[in-house]
Amino acid sequence: MIAFLAFILPLGLYISLPSTMWNFDGVACAISLETGGTFYLFHSNHLLYGFLGSLFWRFLAKPIGFTRALPALQLFTSLLSALGLLGLYHLLDRQTRNPRLALGITLAMATFGAFWVWSIEAQVYSLGFLGLAWATRELLDDWTPRKYIKVALWHGLAILGHVMHILWILPVLYWIHKEKSVDHARKSYRTYLGWLAPTVAIPYLLVLALVIARGSPGRRRRTWIWLKGSAALTTNRHWQWHNAGWAGPWIWCQTTLSSLWGTIWPYGGMAPGRMLWVITGISAAALLIILALAFRSEQHRRIRTFSLLWLGVYALFLWTWEPGTICYRMTEIIPLALLATLGLQSLKKPITQWSLLAALIISTGTVNLITEAYPMSMAGRNALYQQALTLSQTTPDNSLYLTGGGAPWIYILYFTGRTAWNVHLVPPELLTSNIARYRRGGKVFIQSELLEDTSLRSIFSIYQLKPVAPDLPWLQLE
Repeated sequence: MIAFLAFILPLGLYISLPSTMWNFDGVACAISLETGGTFYLFHSNHLLYGFLGSLFWRFLAKPIGFTRALPALQLFTSLLSALGLLGLYHLLDRQTRNPRLALGITLAMATFGAFWVWSIEAQVYSLGFLGLAWATRELLDDWTPRKYIKVALWHGLAILGHVMHILWILPVLYWIHKEKSVDHARKSYRTYLGWLAPTVAIPYLLVLALVIARGSPGRRRRTWIWLKGSAALTTNRHWQWHNAGWAGPWIWCQTTLSSLWGTIWPYGGMAPGRMLWVITGISAAALLIILALAFRSEQHRRIRTFSLLWLGVYALFLWTWEPGTICYRMTEIIPLALLATLGLQSLKKPITQWSLLAALIISTGTVNLITEAYPMSMAGRNALYQQALTLSQTTPDNSLYLTGGGAPWIYILYFTGRTAWNVHLVPPELLTSNIARYRRGGKVFIQSELLEDTSLRSIFSIYQLKPVAPDLPWLQLE
């Protein structure tokens, strides 16, 4: 029954306040599902989310009324997070032998900012969390002949959820290194790596052979671009590492605070009041005390080192790759939960344990509900969404909208059903001819910010530009 609560309580919390933030990747994935393009279901950085999300929408969500893919993907993401939290609960239950304490720690982790936000948005990271939560549960369990097969299979799922989780190999190798004997460790190495490699490689090879490399004469270039993943998100599709330079560690530290408390990153420009900052301080104090207590005893050094190594390996990578991206931080609640467990277990009196834990749950939940989850549930706070709706109501149905890409482009496509182009993906000569063609039967509108791009000014300079409305950053080509 307590295990069921570890699943259903977070799930109920997440689906009771579905997000209307609608991040670019989630909307783009929904478009891929609704248009039926198989190629776009598989991204090299996160291979399985789009495919599994498509199966969920078509065979489970659509029959019960989810006619559009985006809300179905949000429900799918929430389910993945809740199933991962169930794995986290079982991990903590085994460590504490105290189901109620394990449930309390699980609920505390479920309310941290990054985890809550990215459990209600359509995004890929909950699948990786699910795999790592259950992989960690198997890893810290007692040794059996099949233990490292199960660890490898769950870890493989995490990597197929997001390739970043290949980093988790290092904490696992540390754990195996601390096995009881050298022979025992060698056997564990072979089993784990021998099963992990095909678990990851076979799905990638199948997708490459059956989906990516098939079809048009340009498949070789298309395959190479696909393999580069997010590093190829440039105008010319050349490789570009998203490095922040020497500022990376500092940005990562700031993002760490944002991933825990929404007062650091409130949604929709909200300005937290003094009371919210006080509650944030209570949450931070409770968390710091609990984590500090984890270092009191040498009894659980192996778990503590494993958790710190996990956090450190991911930190070193993220210092060099998008250190400000909060959604990458979802899985960090697992090592944090292990450290919190060590800290709370060091306290002998249950009343002290529960006082600290209750303070953490209530304060963290309150802060992130008010600053993130609740305002994110109100579509009126999504300025780009409101702008897209207003634009569609102000302009004719057969219009063409020229954008610089990003959320404005994807919002017009998905939420209004209108024709929108990302001008950076269209060759200049083709752009000019198509504008002329569209103007013969309809109207053409451009984002005003496109005029700041010197490479585009010559294309638009031959037209008269008329503002659509005083409060819309859009111009009509006349």
